Amino acid sequence: RCSTSPTAADLNNTMAFSSHPQQRRLNISGSQQRSKFKLRLDYVFTAFFALIVVVQLVLHQSVHKADSAAQTNNGSSSLPASRLNSPKSPIIDNTNTNNAGTPEKFPTHYTTFSTACSSSQNWQSFLFFFFAHKVNQPGHVIRIASGCTTEQQEELTKFHESTIKKLSENFHVHFTPDFARVSNDNYKYYNKPFGVQHWLNNWLKFEENREEMEDSIIMILDPDMVLLRPLTYDFTDSNVLIHHSKRGPPAVKKVMHGQPWASLYAFGDGPFRVDLNYVFANLTDSPALKATQDERSNNYPGGPPYMATGRDMFNIVNSWVMLVTRVHHVYEHLLGEMYGWSLGAAHMNLPHVLAESFMVSNTDTGNGEGWELIDALDQNEVCEYSTMKEKEDKLPYVIHYCQNYWLGKYFIGKYRLDSHFLSCETPLLLEPPPDIGLKYDYYIKPGGKPYGTKEKMRQVNVKREQFMICQMIARLNDAATWFKDQTCAEGTANYDKSFIFHHSLDPDNNEGGEKTAKW
Repeated sequence: RCSTSPTAADLNNTMAFSSHPQQRRLNISGSQQRSKFKLRLDYVFTAFFALIVVVQLVLHQSVHKADSAAQTNNGSSSLPASRLNSPKSPIIDNTNTNNAGTPEKFPTHYTTFSTACSSSQNWQSFLFFFFAHKVNQPGHVIRIASGCTTEQQEELTKFHESTIKKLSENFHVHFTPDFARVSNDNYKYYNKPFGVQHWLNNWLKFEENREEMEDSIIMILDPDMVLLRPLTYDFTDSNVLIHHSKRGPPAVKKVMHGQPWASLYAFGDGPFRVDLNYVFANLTDSPALKATQDERSNNYPGGPPYMATGRDMFNIVNSWVMLVTRVHHVYEHLLGEMYGWSLGAAHMNLPHVLAESFMVSNTDTGNGEGWELIDALDQNEVCEYSTMKEKEDKLPYVIHYCQNYWLGKYFIGKYRLDSHFLSCETPLLLEPPPDIGLKYDYYIKPGGKPYGTKEKMRQVNVKREQFMICQMIARLNDAATWFKDQTCAEGTANYDKSFIFHHSLDPDNNEGGEKTAKW
């Protein structure tokens, strides 16, 4: 701007030059006339560029005011998106910069998880919300609760409003009917696809707000997942490990239209080995039937976290709902609804970018989970519980705590947790020492047969089990402490870190046998 803006001397010269135009015309030679013409062109260009600068400043202030208003709406209301957004633009949470160096709108994020209304799913939901708050997960987080009785719904709503909302006004609960018998075969996992569809139609009101919702980011996770870091649509600078396929890695490492993401699961091309003639009996020209073997094995065996743009998610979920009952009729097993997702996505011709490091869950897994990131941690980092970005960025995005984890006599497993662990009188868990991985290369099961048996463990598993035990116990204690702070009368909360799942931590002291009490 300095080289094109007029200085005070320029302005004085301009005034002097034009003060006696008639006299100057009489004394100007041909060369002087050319100089005069060149000088006047300089003034024209100077004025032109000055005008551009003024216009840019005005436009910048207008955009800034619009973005500020959008951010205010996003942070101050817990109403459904149909009541929050303008007709043509999603809520703006932040701005990034794209490869061209121009500002890029940060899309509205909706993180969902599907549950029943049991006490175990209630405490899992609390943990999910707590750690979404802890890592500053952007946008809205929604529990989709299916099949609650009237009493359960009233109790859950009261708890959500009185406690969960203290974490964030953008945390919600949406209730749906029980879809387990929607196809007369009593499969409780129908509640996930049908529940998400119910939420899309009745809470998000996707069809009514399609223009603004298509560019949003919608995720589906499981209730027994703990966020270790914010999960967003942009993996440009992340440590995410992408599963190899013949399609190659994405040119742009973001969730985009036509480019959904999911976590790699170990069922390979299983969805395509069910009776596809039955599943697609009325859809004989489905793109799913034309998927290549490589796509079947390397682009469709995905599971939570599922991530897609609003437009793609809406299409996949509707296809999922259409196919999942037929899938379960020919595949009556636990993973039926996941197979339904894979075939639904293939029917919409939406191969996924599959991430191998979204989550950690099974310590015996080779490739396919984020254990490579844990294996690379220094020993003093394995038990470190930190929300500092530079620490979080070394980790996977999610712990999926669906297994049992043990080292020596230290143990954590969700089926030995009871909703009572949040009560005021229940002590917290005893936290292991940070060098636990150096002390044991075996484990003793709380319910081993016979009790007290030492079972050897591979060295690579020692570090992984140490990570899961340290991280889950510390995080459970953190969440339980916050809960007690909010709900217990002064002086009634038990903050003693003392509960263990054995009578003694001494591996050679097995008196009392198995301890059956839950935490």
